[in-house]
Amino acid sequence: MADVVRLTEWLARTPRRDTARPVAPAQILLFTGVRYERLTSAMLAARRKAAKHGTTDTARRP
Repeated sequence: MADVVRLTEWLARTPRRDTARPVAPAQILLFTGVRYERLTSAMLAARRKAAKHGTTDTARRP
């Protein structure tokens, strides 16, 4: 049905590990989900064309 494990006996049998010692400070990397793309000449041309017409949003939408 169930296994009863006496915690004190189980801890006595398991080998002890060294405590963790930080070698260097931790670094945290946050992924923002932003995707960066390289601008192509066609994208730059679309921006210039939009600027002539007074449009600021040149995002391509399906």
